[in-house]
Amino acid sequence: MIRSLSTAITSSPKRFVHRNLHRKKPNHPKRAFSATATDDNYTDLKLDDAIGLFRAMVRTRPLPPTVDFSKLLTAIAKMKKFDVVITLCREMERLGIPHNMYTCNILINSFARCSHPSLALSFLAKMVKLGYAPDIVTLGSLLNAFDLSDATSFVERIEEMGYRPNVVIYNTLIDAHCKGGDVGDALQVFDVMKKRSVVTYNAMIRGLCKSGRWSEADELLREMMEERRIEPNVVTFGVLIDACVKEGNVLEAKELYEEMMRRSVDPDVRVYNSLINGLCILGKLDEARKMLDFMVGKGCVPNVVTYNTLIKGFCKSKRAHDGLKLFCEMNHRGVRGDTFTYNTLIHGYCRVGKFSVAQKVMRRMSESRVPRDVVTFNILLDCLCDIGKIDKALAIFRDMEKNEMGFDIFTYNIIIHGMYKAGKVEDAMELFCSLGLKGVKPDVVTYRTMISGLCRIGLRHEADVLFRQMTEDELLLLYNL
Repeated sequence: MIRSLSTAITSSPKRFVHRNLHRKKPNHPKRAFSATATDDNYTDLKLDDAIGLFRAMVRTRPLPPTVDFSKLLTAIAKMKKFDVVITLCREMERLGIPHNMYTCNILINSFARCSHPSLALSFLAKMVKLGYAPDIVTLGSLLNAFDLSDATSFVERIEEMGYRPNVVIYNTLIDAHCKGGDVGDALQVFDVMKKRSVVTYNAMIRGLCKSGRWSEADELLREMMEERRIEPNVVTFGVLIDACVKEGNVLEAKELYEEMMRRSVDPDVRVYNSLINGLCILGKLDEARKMLDFMVGKGCVPNVVTYNTLIKGFCKSKRAHDGLKLFCEMNHRGVRGDTFTYNTLIHGYCRVGKFSVAQKVMRRMSESRVPRDVVTFNILLDCLCDIGKIDKALAIFRDMEKNEMGFDIFTYNIIIHGMYKAGKVEDAMELFCSLGLKGVKPDVVTYRTMISGLCRIGLRHEADVLFRQMTEDELLLLYNL
């Protein structure tokens, strides 16, 4: 069914109004600064500059009008620094700078985005006392503060209060339903909407694709383009390309990408990340690498996900050295590697038997103050056990215990397997028997390791006891699989 999604865009000539595809948008001169809070005069500000400007404004006498503060707060909110907005608004209140409708809505939205529904509702009451009646923007912002069930009830209350939910409110609700897996409920909201935007269709198509309902996604795509005359944007293509890649249809994803380019829709980093991921899955690593160079050439800045995807692909194909080159490149570009980046490289070098290089990467990880997690140590322990350095593995394991590292069952499986491999049968049995006291439940791998190890050294009775215990733990079916 997913094939029809791509053909819905690419098949029929009537679905393309070519004269619109290459039409240039008129250039509008930047408007002069005026006293309306909708003017966008602070778009180029960095956060530190914005905070510095706020400090300068509050020292000015007489104080600037509230509308100037609302513009600045809007710019900070667009940076998604909602906690900063809340802090600055509180300082404004302390200094006696009055709120206006814009600052009220900005603050309520910030409370909602920071998951503070009680504070958002509390300020709503204060807003009413100040004489500002909540508008549809206020209510739409509040919607973001609630979980899905409360959000649905809240929309119903909005309607009871005489407000007509706008497209933003409906879009928020549809997106929430789709992300929660309630595509049926999202479709119900979608059906009552008279006005639908490309955002509405994108959210609904994403939800349907995620649920495997390709034919319905196809129908919506056709409706959007043919009946509503809404052109797909970068998000639409991103949703479809990501769905194709996840279904293993990388060729179709590439076709959609080519169609995107023909339509003069510039791909964003998420689109490139999906395509690079698809190429890596197919093992076309050199092509994926060229895609990275192409996106950079087009002015699209790769992020840590871009590099992590490629590094993982190279390391999985036992080309850890190429992965390390990418790691150096990402550092040069100012993209900081995260725990996943380092874990991938460490594992990649362990797989090709270059443990000394893996150790160097781990030291670099520590020097860069990137947090090591249990996966980091599991990779290291597995490598040490595999090359027969069980004593070193146990030393690290004991240090981890002292530092109260949160072990998972994978850690214990690695150590138990390493102990058996090194002939430390009694130590393996002792560690296995202590799992219950540590609050860790053995899995099928644990039992299989123990039973195989006991059988190899002729302790069949003990192996039978464990086999019966595994049966009681309802793991026999998994073991047979």
